Amino acid sequence: MYSYKSLNNISYSEIAKCFNLAFSDYYLQLQLTAKQLQTHFEISGVDKNLSYGAFVENQMIGFIFNSSTIYNEQIVVFDVGTGVIPEHRGKKVFTTLFRFTEQELQKHQIEKYYLEVLQQNDKAISSYRKQGFTVTREFSILSISNYNEEIEHKEVKYINFTDFDLKKISPCNYVKPSYEHSTNILKINPNLYEVAFTQDNNTICAFSVFSKEDGRIIQLGYTDINQLKLVIEQLLSKFNNITVKNIDVVYLEVLKLLHSLGFCEVCQQFEMVKTISST
Repeated sequence: MYSYKSLNNISYSEIAKCFNLAFSDYYLQLQLTAKQLQTHFEISGVDKNLSYGAFVENQMIGFIFNSSTIYNEQIVVFDVGTGVIPEHRGKKVFTTLFRFTEQELQKHQIEKYYLEVLQQNDKAISSYRKQGFTVTREFSILSISNYNEEIEHKEVKYINFTDFDLKKISPCNYVKPSYEHSTNILKINPNLYEVAFTQDNNTICAFSVFSKEDGRIIQLGYTDINQLKLVIEQLLSKFNNITVKNIDVVYLEVLKLLHSLGFCEVCQQFEMVKTISST
């Protein structure tokens, strides 16, 4: 009844149709046009050749969207999104699709499979554990709204991400980003990001890579936590409402700083990983 194959030759309009059906009964419905979905794929680095769908005859009824790059010095994929349309749930479509996906990824010498899941989503976590995933990191997602202080720290400078010399951050305490915020993913669409930073002579004291559109903080690093405070305060004054996604909870000093500035935790996520093949 069901067949499974790569999404390489499937149009964005067909994928969007399945995506919208799969999320049609969610509390917060996700509805995307084909163009919006394509943009999402491009920003997230989704590889259609490494993404797979479940089909009934010619109708796509389920999917696993995978992004791929070098992460933790390994060739990996990251689950950007999964779904099955309502009438085909409970029929082991996802389980079979995942097994098919894993077999295909082995052929492509993928070493690890990563995903993120809300810590409160016990059902999903249990399902992923059954598939062989284990928790590797814990992330905090924070946000702040209606920040109304007008601050101008003249020592904070701005530069386009493409012009920022990443070699200069080597002295910094680098807050290791999640997969989605890793440098290899940012380099796919570097024009979307900017860097706010302070420096002493030619040495970076603190920096934040952020989204030009909404100020969303992507990466952080510092040699002096007080310098990082200046950078974040400057961004808050510029954007007023900012989200910081996926700060690893081991970075207690950074979390303490964010809370002191008025950020509140929205939710927590687990990063989970499964070994696909060994090189």
